[in-house]
Amino acid sequence: MEEKSLYTGYRWLILLVTCLGILSCYIDMIVYAPILGEVAKSLNVDMGAAANLMMGFVLAVAVVLMWGGVICDKYGITVAIVLSLLCASIPATFVSWFSGSYAALFIARLIQGASVGFIFAVIGPVLVLWFPPKEQGLASGLMIGSLSIGAAIGVVASPPIFEAVGSWQTMVALLSIPGWVTIALSLLITRKPPSPQILKNLEAAMSSAQGGVSLWAAIFTGITFIGSFILFFEGWGLYVLLNLVPPYLAAPAPMGVGFGPVTAGKISLAVTIVGVFAMILGGVFFDKVAKGKARPAVLIGFVLVGIFSYLILLPAVYNNLFLLVVILIIAGWGCPFMCPSLSAYIAMNYPPKIVGRMVGVWFGFGTFGGAAGLYFGGMTIAKTGSFYWAITMISFAAILGFILAFFLKPRQIVQK
Repeated sequence: MEEKSLYTGYRWLILLVTCLGILSCYIDMIVYAPILGEVAKSLNVDMGAAANLMMGFVLAVAVVLMWGGVICDKYGITVAIVLSLLCASIPATFVSWFSGSYAALFIARLIQGASVGFIFAVIGPVLVLWFPPKEQGLASGLMIGSLSIGAAIGVVASPPIFEAVGSWQTMVALLSIPGWVTIALSLLITRKPPSPQILKNLEAAMSSAQGGVSLWAAIFTGITFIGSFILFFEGWGLYVLLNLVPPYLAAPAPMGVGFGPVTAGKISLAVTIVGVFAMILGGVFFDKVAKGKARPAVLIGFVLVGIFSYLILLPAVYNNLFLLVVILIIAGWGCPFMCPSLSAYIAMNYPPKIVGRMVGVWFGFGTFGGAAGLYFGGMTIAKTGSFYWAITMISFAAILGFILAFFLKPRQIVQK
């Protein structure tokens, strides 16, 4: 019987700081997207090379997520959050020092991408150490939903700030401020440990079912392979939508739609802000409708992103502003909707001592899908002078993810 008194109201402060940290990292990720054409001109590179600045960020996310959970599991939530935000904020604040060199800026983007790798690994421990099982879907939705809030803030704020200050470097530095604020909040709030009784209860419950399973044994299981590949195709759709739809809408025809940076940023808000609601409702869906089953949300998500992402390429859609926004909202709903179910599924199926690292393994491998989507998207943009194939490949990824979802069992506790 769950002792609700063990889970104090302080858990909401822990959740708030974690959400702000994720939000800040994704502001730093997305600020380049609406003005990618201006950045390309400043660096004297083509749009395909400029798109690789987005790919570099996501590639680093993928690499660090694979082992970033070690930091959280060994040194705690506070260290992971602060290290994450330092990686994101320092390169953004001092971007003018190295912005004259494409290579230096690319390296800075790699460092920034590491930030997400560290902070995403915090999600699992926050869920299992601070929240009762009946609230884990909602808490997961709020944390992952912060990804979309950060992306929404960045994609809307960066064009007008850029126009106001006349420098994309100054704009990037100004939008690093939330990261520094969250570092201070983390040092003040997140150092408090959870209830010792919660730790004892979790260890007792998991050891009886899982018998001290090791990290490597957990990695080389069917559940890990299936889940990681599902997230690979989810990441392909999510990161291509977030990072390439704004420049697609902003770029002049025939490369893009030709709305310009400011209008494109406002329209792209449909993709980003809907992710907030999708993740929160995705968490509620997992708790209340799917009853702890991850597969339904995954199937729904891949259907939505696979079909509606392709529709934004059609002239009948992008020439009708209202219809375009509706289609973008539906396409943007798909990937975020499935994430709370998958993160809660991880927390349910692995021991507490390795759950942070398993979140990193699943989402880290999955994020390689985002890096792959952006890399191949950048290649096709450079070769064809069009965003068509970069966005079309989302649908192919969604088909493969949809098929894999049928192999995701309702519950599959990892055995020794």
